[in-house]
Amino acid sequence: MMSLFECKRLPALENFIAKDYNGRIKPYIIWDNENQIIVGYFTLITTCMIVKMNEETNPEHIQEKDVEKIIPCVELEHFALNDIYLRWLEEHQYNNKGIGNFIYNKYIADIIASLSAEINFTYLILHAFNDSKVIDSYKRMGFETIEDDAESIVPVLSDVKALHSEYAGDCKFMFKDVETILREVERSD
Repeated sequence: MMSLFECKRLPALENFIAKDYNGRIKPYIIWDNENQIIVGYFTLITTCMIVKMNEETNPEHIQEKDVEKIIPCVELEHFALNDIYLRWLEEHQYNNKGIGNFIYNKYIADIIASLSAEINFTYLILHAFNDSKVIDSYKRMGFETIEDDAESIVPVLSDVKALHSEYAGDCKFMFKDVETILREVERSD
């Protein structure tokens, strides 16, 4: 099944699901039953953002856990559509626009709403492939970038660092608050 998954735009996403999957991160597979093909997949992990320490911090307190500086989050770590499925849609004259948005609204947002009833977190974060079409798609889903945060929703965004940003390379850090997601899910029900 996994051998029928391609993501030429971002080979790391193809390699993760087809070759590197080791069972530690549980992927959610979106499957088209009728055509027996993977539509796409995504993974969610728990993480946090940490507000950087003020340079004037008392050295005696550096070893203490400062819970006010920890912002709990869930990260949409992988999110990929299957190129084979997209080609199949095109060959059969189906519109493949909005599939990522559909998966987000039908699956990801609902899972986030369920998780928020069980665990405490404030934001859904992601590191988007740094392509204007990809970033614009996430913005249409309500995600913001640090540059978009005019209202300073995330405290002192210039001082916030996502823990996993080292692996994100050239990707664009984006976020969406859980309260907004909950309102959207409630409206769609």
